[in-house]
Amino acid sequence: MKKCLLMFALLATILSFNVAFADSIIASNPGGHVTFNSIPFSSSSGTGRYQEIYSSSLFSGPVQITSLAFSPSDSVFYAADVTLRLTTTNVAVGALSPNLDSNFITPLTTVYANPTFSESLTGGSETFSLVFNFTTPFTYDPNSGNMLFDLLISNQNVDVSFSRSGSGSILSRAYDTAGFGNGADGVGLRTLIGFQTSAVPEPGTILLMGTGLVGLAATLRRKLML
Repeated sequence: MKKCLLMFALLATILSFNVAFADSIIASNPGGHVTFNSIPFSSSSGTGRYQEIYSSSLFSGPVQITSLAFSPSDSVFYAADVTLRLTTTNVAVGALSPNLDSNFITPLTTVYANPTFSESLTGGSETFSLVFNFTTPFTYDPNSGNMLFDLLISNQNVDVSFSRSGSGSILSRAYDTAGFGNGADGVGLRTLIGFQTSAVPEPGTILLMGTGLVGLAATLRRKLML
């Protein structure tokens, strides 16, 4: 009986075993970097709210979104009060409304909030040196719709701009800021999205693990019987 229970526990351990893989992807419309843009991360943009939608086609299956990063025009020390939120939406890329609350139904999830955020940035269209590492990873399933990024921002200390792409089917934006007013269009900030996936090992790996665990169990059983 004890042997059966032990084998059952070992089997459950094997079947539940999974590995997390960290990865990242650049969300950008075709053509890559087009220009630098001051919405929303700049003192000229000021206090406001910003949304960017990312196409579900970026991901082949469920992931844990762990960070977002953006590329500044200049090497500067940047500081702001920021709150980052994510959700899914059935709104299409390029169809965000200037009425920001109408762009989603599923409630927003706060993934990062810091009233004294600061970072030393490195200028360049491919540096992605403005990095927000989430305190709460966001579970995203592309089958549920496109991913919507919602930002609340204030107290920005420097006038800097960030890499954006032209229009396309991967991302677009909507905004309501003190400096640039209320609007929506088909372009958006190029974004490095950090994420994690999990996977069950291949059958051959499971077999090797099982053989090793069973051998270990037999050894322990012999020692207990001595």
